[in-house]
Amino acid sequence: MEYNIITAPTLEGLASEVAGYIPQGWKLKGAILEHMNGYAQQLVRHPKDSIRLQQMAQAEAPARQRRTRWIE
Repeated sequence: MEYNIITAPTLEGLASEVAGYIPQGWKLKGAILEHMNGYAQQLVRHPKDSIRLQQMAQAEAPARQRRTRWIE
């Protein structure tokens, strides 16, 4: 299991930072913590989830169409 802690001086900054990690398979763990320098949020991800996301991305990639030209 992987853990990641995101810190930011404002809540808006924290939200934008965390939003970048969500599509990569990270999930929120616990609540937002307030500390002296701003705010923090812990994220968690299982290694199998990151592998699954990579496989799904490859499967969704459109097959490249071959162009054929008819000779008249």
